[in-house]
Amino acid sequence: MTTSSHNGIPTHSVDTGGVSTGTLVFGVGFRNEPVTLAGITHLVEHAILRMVQPVTMSHGGAVQMDSVEFYASGDPDDVAEYLNAIAAAVSGFSAVTEEDLALEKSIIAAEDPRGFTAISSGLLTNRFGTNGLGAGHLGSPTITSLSRDEAIKWARQWFTAENAAITFTGPVPDSLNICLPAGNSVTRHHSAPVITTPTLIRSQKEGIALSLLVPLRNSTFLGEALRYELLTRLRHTSGLIYSVVIFTTEIDNQCCQLDLVLDPLEANITKALHASVTAVRDVAATGFRQDAMQAAIRTLQAALTWDDSHASDYVDQIAVNGLLGRTTPTRQTVLDRAMAITSPELTATLAAGLASLIVAVDKSTKIRHADASALGLTLDPYDIWQRHNNNGDPKPQSSPDGQSRWLNKTSKAALELTETHLLKLESGKTKSIKLADIVLAGDRSCGCVSLLDRRGRSTEIHTDDWKKSKKLRRKLLGVFPTEIVRKFPEE
Repeated sequence: MTTSSHNGIPTHSVDTGGVSTGTLVFGVGFRNEPVTLAGITHLVEHAILRMVQPVTMSHGGAVQMDSVEFYASGDPDDVAEYLNAIAAAVSGFSAVTEEDLALEKSIIAAEDPRGFTAISSGLLTNRFGTNGLGAGHLGSPTITSLSRDEAIKWARQWFTAENAAITFTGPVPDSLNICLPAGNSVTRHHSAPVITTPTLIRSQKEGIALSLLVPLRNSTFLGEALRYELLTRLRHTSGLIYSVVIFTTEIDNQCCQLDLVLDPLEANITKALHASVTAVRDVAATGFRQDAMQAAIRTLQAALTWDDSHASDYVDQIAVNGLLGRTTPTRQTVLDRAMAITSPELTATLAAGLASLIVAVDKSTKIRHADASALGLTLDPYDIWQRHNNNGDPKPQSSPDGQSRWLNKTSKAALELTETHLLKLESGKTKSIKLADIVLAGDRSCGCVSLLDRRGRSTEIHTDDWKKSKKLRRKLLGVFPTEIVRKFPEE
């Protein structure tokens, strides 16, 4: 491994003797985006790739939680030419046109139709809300309304020499000449959990997922050992699931969120929920079996096999961590830790992590508070509509036309705007949304209004379902600051 500097940019290279892969990395990703600009890094990445076309070699770009990476593989000088062109596109990004951005928005919509149109909070949003890490699991219906000026401003802030790094698998070509605009130091948001006790959440996602905060150094090994235990019990013994998929997200240099996603049939969700939580708690109480430890070691050994692909991923991670002020253990260090860790040590890590357990279950599953309590969890319906306390209600919104209440066209339900809440009165019950908690209001061309609160809970107000719908839509959008109201695409 060689670390040097290229035009003031940190450069990391490792000679694998194989195909040359070069990457230009920027230290910005989903977690850096405010909710009103969700997806802007992805849009800028797409636009930059458009500006360097045509490219005939294997190449691409990717946006991660903490980074954007532009990469190419092939002849070293061809790779250098591609990265030089990417840097030139970044430097000249102010030349991007509205037409360029419109085309790339259409391409992003084709890439991920659901994420482009809908808010869909995931495990990171469940735990951290809509700031920082939570922004990575929100979806990005805001992309459709992002302006050229906003994209240019974002590129100027984050796509700079001070926030960049270069990697190569092989010697750095002499023809490499990356010149990037200078920039100021960037501020990075540090996420704090909004859920701090073991919780069962009704989720927009299918199936079941378990999420823990664990030490970063043991997270991958712990995930593999847990996967083995869960597969043994829920697949091989009970036939409740097909797979367990692991996701790890670094929170900082010490801590990681470990997520395990299970895929039971809808009819088996309740059984799988109880079985998975019971299995994890049993392992924490009785310890990991030796075959689970052995399986985790072998999986880790296979994952760390040194080839061109793994070498490229490794130096890219070094580059990203360097920009974020994190350290990157060597492959040998990771393997040595795995070989040295004992079942009691790993069990203690799991037991400590259970205090942070979040279990997400498909919201269509019937779960009672008593069911959650029996699993040692607090049930969170994760519903933006909260039960409303009628005591001391503020006055209705003042309005020139005097209207603050709307009746449903087909039922006796009503919506009412007060100075602080949106109320929904239905079947003798009142639920409400606190207006001050809304961080994003989406204005859809179909007439719907999407509301997202700071915890990541959302709803769609179908204004056509209510009498005087146009006035409702106008007044509802009008109660929010203009900077949090964005155009959304139709679902």
